[in-house]
Amino acid sequence: MMEIFRRKGGAAGIKMRHLMVAISKSGPPEEALSATNAKLKLQVARVDSLRQENEGTSNKVAALEAELNATEEDLEAQKVEVGRLRGLEENLNSLEQQQLDGQRVLVARLNATKSELEAEVQELKRDNRANVALKGVAAQSSLYGIGEASNAIDGNREPEYNKRSCSHTQDDTNPWWRVDLLDLYRVTAVTITNRGDVVPERLDGAEIRIGNSLENNGINNPRCVVISHIPAGETNTFQCNEMDGRYVVVVIPGQNKILTLCEVEVYGTPAVNVVVKGVATQSSLYGDGQANNAIDGNRESNYHKMSCTHTAQETNPWWRVDLLDVYRVTAVSITNRGDCCSERLNDAEIRIGNSLENNGINNPRCVVISHIPAGETNTFQCNEMDGRYVVVVIPGQNKILTLCEVEVYGTPAVNVVVKGVATQSSLYGDGQANNAIDGNRESNYHKMSCTHTAQETNPWWRVDLLDVYRVTAVSITNRGDCCSERLNDAEIRIGNSLENNGINNPRCVVISHIPAGETNTFQCNEMDGRYVVVVIPGQNKILTLCEVEVYGTPAVNVAVKGVATQSSLYGDGQANNSIDGNRESNYHKMSCTHTAQETNPWWRVDLLDLYRVTAVSITNRGDVAPERLDGAEIRIGNSQENNGINNPRCVVISHIPAGETYTFQCNAMEGRYVVVVIPGQNKILTL
Repeated sequence: MMEIFRRKGGAAGIKMRHLMVAISKSGPPEEALSATNAKLKLQVARVDSLRQENEGTSNKVAALEAELNATEEDLEAQKVEVGRLRGLEENLNSLEQQQLDGQRVLVARLNATKSELEAEVQELKRDNRANVALKGVAAQSSLYGIGEASNAIDGNREPEYNKRSCSHTQDDTNPWWRVDLLDLYRVTAVTITNRGDVVPERLDGAEIRIGNSLENNGINNPRCVVISHIPAGETNTFQCNEMDGRYVVVVIPGQNKILTLCEVEVYGTPAVNVVVKGVATQSSLYGDGQANNAIDGNRESNYHKMSCTHTAQETNPWWRVDLLDVYRVTAVSITNRGDCCSERLNDAEIRIGNSLENNGINNPRCVVISHIPAGETNTFQCNEMDGRYVVVVIPGQNKILTLCEVEVYGTPAVNVVVKGVATQSSLYGDGQANNAIDGNRESNYHKMSCTHTAQETNPWWRVDLLDVYRVTAVSITNRGDCCSERLNDAEIRIGNSLENNGINNPRCVVISHIPAGETNTFQCNEMDGRYVVVVIPGQNKILTLCEVEVYGTPAVNVAVKGVATQSSLYGDGQANNSIDGNRESNYHKMSCTHTAQETNPWWRVDLLDLYRVTAVSITNRGDVAPERLDGAEIRIGNSQENNGINNPRCVVISHIPAGETYTFQCNAMEGRYVVVVIPGQNKILTL
């Protein structure tokens, strides 16, 4: 045994020698050897076990290392994929941003194009851009040199007389120039180019007249405008508000006058005679003078040729045409009898409206006919009066009415309340506010088509048209089954303010009386407003309306294309803020003007053309100091003298509540410049 253990040598041999010593000390050699054997076997078994565990661990480590390597490879691949996706995302974002930027640019361009188109449409609507004078025939009172009348309609605005494109009369009394348009037109505007080389002041005070009459060479036709001044070589446009006529005349009243025109342009559309489909009737009949003779399209003025009407001799003889619909009547042309008795028509009246009360004679009056020469056709401007019936009546006893032709020019009127929203001060029974805008003139309250308030102080009814309109007329149908007198003294008010429920808006008319069940039309002369209010002032009143019809056209804010300026600037209160189309009343939101504190601060807009201004709407500051605007004046005209402050005054603004918008009617004042000024010292103007 000694040899065996020695052969093992090393650490094992040393351990064996230690065991031998221990055995020799502990007991007999056989027992010690047996114990050692057992321990040795255990040690060997343990070593084998450890070796197996080590091999298993090595395998696991190798497997884990392989798995880790695979994971690292996957991770690298994923990193590559993530990088690729991020690149795609960045490209996509870039493309989206480019597309978005492109869309924004496109939208901006489209909006700009839309605005330009809308502006162009409005411009086209305003004067139709068809110069109808180009095909006309020109004449004038006299001729000087090479200044032929036709030079003014040759399509050339050349302002130098010697270049043979200007007309020229001699030194005359009331020199005139006239173009025959060869048909009847609704003239929206006349554009005149003044001489540029010398004496432009000669044209000062000239008048533009439009109509169908050649009496006094056409000078007696209705006047569109008086030309105060056109600078040398300049071209000015004058709005004529759709005056109807075949002849356009320019005349300078007075002695020793010379008329030179380098170009006259007439813009408009052919007028439509809306009576051709109408139904005519009259108070009585004499001979062959049937009522429909006056709407046969024939201006023959010899009664015996059977194209004229004729009543018996009677009190208040009348003739009436039913247009079968409501029209905005711009003009009525009447041809007088030519073979005799032309004076019979003197003092006849033209009346237009929707009522048949008193055979239509109670409708609003367009004009009193002073005289129409024998066989002549005269045109009377009716300023877009709304109505279904046109009546000609001669007031007085022992009168005879003869008409050889009646022509009515206009367009179908649009009842703009149909899309409106109605409300009223209170409710009684089934009398809802919207009953008055249901399109039904039923006048029996119990058929549920009429409004009804409680008995109260100042009962009111209001319709919101949802936009600003130029209201030409309001038709009201009164209750028919009872109580028609309740509506007596009611007021129609039109404007943009809801202060005091809209009752403080400007008044169109006071209704004296509407007979039971009748519909009466009230002319409002193109008052501008969003709200139409009917109110009965007083205590213990009841308001019932069986139908309210509002006729008009959308109002066009002509300031949006203008150029604004003001007397001074404070902070961000730029002058153009007040024509940006935004009624925001908080100054700090940068949509209001603001001057410094000064004497007579003013703001002015140049409309860039001459307009007939029907109304001006002003929104006051809402956050502070609304009283600053008290006493401001609106002035309208063509002069820039004293910054435009010397132009005629439309109105003095007594007060506009904070943040409110008020509309001021200016009755078609003519001018290129609209000025707002606060007279006095230490004033601040904010709009």
